[in-house]
Amino acid sequence: MSDSPARSRAKMGVHYSSETPEWYTPPKIIERAVLVMGAIDLDPCSNEGDPAIPAAQHFTQAEDGLRQLWGGRVYMNPPYGREIGDWVEHLCKQYELGEVDEAIALVPARTDTKWFRRFRAYPRCFVWGRLRFSGHETGAPFPSMVVYLGRYWRKFLAAFSDIGDVYAVVGTQ
Repeated sequence: MSDSPARSRAKMGVHYSSETPEWYTPPKIIERAVLVMGAIDLDPCSNEGDPAIPAAQHFTQAEDGLRQLWGGRVYMNPPYGREIGDWVEHLCKQYELGEVDEAIALVPARTDTKWFRRFRAYPRCFVWGRLRFSGHETGAPFPSMVVYLGRYWRKFLAAFSDIGDVYAVVGTQ
């Protein structure tokens, strides 16, 4: 007799569930983001304490990045819970309004969601395999993608094509 799905999830532990919305960016993604954008001006979803993203400005959960002004070059690794759609929408709007010059977002590759389709017009890298997020000993329980909002999509392609396949909708670049 096989285990129930709930029992199987319990055996696998927190690293194979969505019990935490926080997944800290692996260094190989940070390095590539800096390579593409030159520097990071804002991390709107920073962790408390010592932030891993080398940004000039950080917003923590207490500062509520969704209520702050964004600008310059943004790196966003949003909370992966139900609120992820709000973060994606805010980033896209700020870029489309010209407040954000360029941005890179690390998100789960959830192709069945409305927020995923909001990134449709932008180049994205579907990371091969499962990322090992900082603070986790095993790979993520979900596939990941990196999205680029900006004019320098060729730099994005050069920086990320060695860790995944980069796609853009035909006619958008």
